[in-house]
Amino acid sequence: MKYYTSTTEFNCGIDLHAREMYACVMDRQGNKVVHTNIIGNDFAYFLKKVAPYRHSMTVVSECTFNWYWLADACFEADLPFVLAHALYLKHIHGGKNKNDRIDSEKLAHLLRANLIPQAYAYPAERRPIRALLRQRMSCVWQRAALMAHVSTNQTAEGLKPESRGTDREDWKERVLSQYAHPLHRLAATCEIDLIRSYDLQIQKLELELERQAKTHEGHAYTLLNTVPGIGRTLALTILYELDTVDRFPGVKQFLSYSRLVKGSVASAGKIKGLTGGKMGNAYLRWAFGEAAVCCKRKHPLLAPYADRLVAKHGKFKANAILAAKLARAVYFMLQKGTAFDPEKLVATSL
Repeated sequence: MKYYTSTTEFNCGIDLHAREMYACVMDRQGNKVVHTNIIGNDFAYFLKKVAPYRHSMTVVSECTFNWYWLADACFEADLPFVLAHALYLKHIHGGKNKNDRIDSEKLAHLLRANLIPQAYAYPAERRPIRALLRQRMSCVWQRAALMAHVSTNQTAEGLKPESRGTDREDWKERVLSQYAHPLHRLAATCEIDLIRSYDLQIQKLELELERQAKTHEGHAYTLLNTVPGIGRTLALTILYELDTVDRFPGVKQFLSYSRLVKGSVASAGKIKGLTGGKMGNAYLRWAFGEAAVCCKRKHPLLAPYADRLVAKHGKFKANAILAAKLARAVYFMLQKGTAFDPEKLVATSL
């Protein structure tokens, strides 16, 4: 974990909520010069309160769901902004008493002492396409839930679930033909019509996402599609979840961010266990996990290699190892601008 080093004379901790924020400004000696609650998240009022100190002031806030607007506002006001990793802020959560006033003061103290674990502030200009990509994934999951519910209802009535296929109208007719009761037919009709609506929306999102990727990330998008198991959706996920490979000092940091390695707990030279498996980007972990499953199906080199991994480590661990190796390959591909080389991956040790 990287800690932010503050170089300004004043440091401001903000405990941010949906409709208010508590701000605490400290000098280098730890003296509080501003400590106030700002109703309605009025940023203009905040700038007025900190006006005597903003010439040399850094702002820090936890990585909550609504940090985007605050980061953008600080950027426009020419104020350095630090995004604090919420899961690593143990000093915030470990006190006997906890409220907004105390949290904002602790954030300012940690920033002053260079003990803020820094999270990555995703660039504002790329957030819309990442949000669109995540919306597409949400629609896919909701569509899958509806499909599963249609099959579950058929099974509950003692019927054999009909295979879905790509022709939704044909699937609808086959499902409805199984039901005699009109209410069962009505329920199935509603769910299948919703599924068809999701089909249209997902197709619309995919076309726009692919257009954006080819326009702004054409070379990187093409490179990712050379990896067996990585198609359009996984390539888009990897591209827009990592933002840029240059922000990682090395491949180890990239693997850690992708949740493909775990940390260890050690004391007196003995390893007590593993930790931190859920630290990092869940979408990247999903993408590389899916790629590991797909790449070994028919590939002449990767399929035998995956079989050897399974024989040595077992199926679950073998998939995790293969996902990490694919992520390592992707890191160097994007860094060097080269296509995927399966022979290099297979040549590594088991």
